[in-house]
Amino acid sequence: MRIRKCIRIKNVPLLAVGLFVIWTILKTFQHSRNQPGIYEREPNLTYMYESKKLDGIACVKFQGRLGNLMMEYVFLYVIAKMKHLYPIVPENSELFQIFDLEKTTLSAINKSTDSCSKLPEYKESWGLSYDEKLLAVPPNKSVRFNGYFQSWKYWIKYEDKIRKLLRFKNPIRQKAHDQMRTIMNKMKFEVNKDSAIVSIHIRRGDYATEGHYKYGKLTPNETYYANALQYFKTRHKNILFVVGSNDIDWSKKALAKEKNVYYSTGNSPAEDIALLSLANHTIMSVGTFGWWIGWMAQGTSIFYKNIFKSQSDFAKEFRNNSTDDFIYPGWIPME
Repeated sequence: MRIRKCIRIKNVPLLAVGLFVIWTILKTFQHSRNQPGIYEREPNLTYMYESKKLDGIACVKFQGRLGNLMMEYVFLYVIAKMKHLYPIVPENSELFQIFDLEKTTLSAINKSTDSCSKLPEYKESWGLSYDEKLLAVPPNKSVRFNGYFQSWKYWIKYEDKIRKLLRFKNPIRQKAHDQMRTIMNKMKFEVNKDSAIVSIHIRRGDYATEGHYKYGKLTPNETYYANALQYFKTRHKNILFVVGSNDIDWSKKALAKEKNVYYSTGNSPAEDIALLSLANHTIMSVGTFGWWIGWMAQGTSIFYKNIFKSQSDFAKEFRNNSTDDFIYPGWIPME
């Protein structure tokens, strides 16, 4: 695994800044890993839409928070390209404020606001698994979809293009770079061949409530994070852990014995993803928010293997009680 090198020279601050800029550029343009045995890559997925050449539209029911919205958008983008349709995104979607996306809305093609609701609807069979039948819809015919589409299998052929699509807007990206530089300086962290930055996403909040537990959703305890941290500590002599969480108090208690831990606070969800994805490696908790951090970081990602309770309602969202369609290839399970 490559390490971004950054030499911290106390008396030459400009050199330190320059080296950090080089590090972040390398991180931004790092090529995605090839995944043998998955689907063959498709490099020619066009970005710009020429609506005059498209006879129909594709719609999805955008629902949930940022991680879910990203999954839904990527599915919509790919299915529209595959079926030669124009992808419809809500006029006020927060995705337009976060990523450099083409604004493919109903108003952009002079269609009425109820155009999507009139279309035949296809609903996914599982919330967190790949549903082949959704890709079997006929081409050039308007359609709408209902689901969360939380499987990398829908778009793995077009992964390189998806990475370009999900590029944060300049203010978000620049803030993340500035924050990481500030964190490194504050923690007196020097990057060399024996060091690494590891981001940790700790999701509690709704997942820690009784209602979610009864539904079958599980969230990691302190033991999982201790095991995951130990995995990296045995592989790197010098590590900086950067934590993002919706429960910082719990996180500080869970990691109280750990050294070199920085807790990120005050960011928006998009800013936290942008910051945490700058790390070399990732420790995930549960949900799509941490999923996207791991995917964007492109390093070693550890995930919590006990996502759901067996025989629960939530388990039914996984085809054959398997997380294979949801968990990205190569990520490391741990408990």
